[in-house]
Amino acid sequence: QTDTASNASSSCSAMSINEMCSFSIVVRTAAGAVQPARANLFVQLTDAAGRQNDKIRLKCSVTHRKKFQPGHCDLFVLADQTVLEDLKSIEVWHQKREAGNPLQLHSITVMEHNSHTAYHFDGAGQKMGAEEAADRTMMSAKFACSGSAPVFRK
Repeated sequence: QTDTASNASSSCSAMSINEMCSFSIVVRTAAGAVQPARANLFVQLTDAAGRQNDKIRLKCSVTHRKKFQPGHCDLFVLADQTVLEDLKSIEVWHQKREAGNPLQLHSITVMEHNSHTAYHFDGAGQKMGAEEAADRTMMSAKFACSGSAPVFRK
């Protein structure tokens, strides 16, 4: 028997049951919102082969103590994720925590750490959650990848 952790590859290019990837997700909110949204946000990534990671809650922003403030970029790190290659879409679920403004997205950028590739998803001002919706109301939107590029390291 072998240790699955020691068999994990450092590249997402070759598929294996033991392989895992890490992603950074940057959620940019639109600057036009008057008040910050009070919401839980969940994401699920899909690649060109139709593979998906689990639906994951974006819980703790690395960049801001209060996440999803108008005009801010919030960074979330997802470690030990299912291997995905050539991302094609991201589905976003919004769950209100209290009455108030909807979350107005500007864009989402996903960086796959092993291949050093960034994928851009344009939110185009999509409003997640209606002001009049009851607490804990869940809604979703799916965004197609609008472009990708290698991220260079020095």
